[in-house]
Amino acid sequence: MEDMVRVIALAFESDDPIEDYVFPDPAVRRRRTPGMLRVLIRHRYLPAEGAIVATVDDTVVGALLWIPHGYRNPAWREAISGPLLLWAMGPGATRRGIEVDAAIAGSAPAEPHNYMVYLGADPTIPRSGIGRALTQWLIAESDAHGRALCGICKDGNVRYYQAFDFERLAGTRIGSSGPELNFMLHPASRVDAG
Repeated sequence: MEDMVRVIALAFESDDPIEDYVFPDPAVRRRRTPGMLRVLIRHRYLPAEGAIVATVDDTVVGALLWIPHGYRNPAWREAISGPLLLWAMGPGATRRGIEVDAAIAGSAPAEPHNYMVYLGADPTIPRSGIGRALTQWLIAESDAHGRALCGICKDGNVRYYQAFDFERLAGTRIGSSGPELNFMLHPASRVDAG
């Protein structure tokens, strides 16, 4: 888990509107993001089986976290993770994190879908194909179950996802004053029953 935390924290440390919104102060972001990610990975993504890593020579160089279709965190897990997130993030960031969760829930389509939340690759090895491999894996996983794949991204990543046949369907705002992001959808594969 620590390797996932490291890679995602590094990948989202700068130039990410959601992390900038949740933790406006870069020093606070560097200090608090790892703790937030530990709680989210332990109490949200691992129990949902919504986490995968990419490795090179046994070193984690990429991570993908998503919410599988139909998964709802049990109330007991929410009761545990809520205070842990508050402690890890601080009160203001926790409130803004709740707004991020609400934007994700509010933008989710009615059709069966997987929701990609974090896709991060080690920034010290750019353009290595790690993000592409993880994205293709989740597209194949979604297609195998007849599910759409969706997520939100900044303007600078729209073309990246369009290269995988995602469509930009709408904009979605985080909270009332947060960033406007793009809702991207990769339609469910049409699998023949015969």
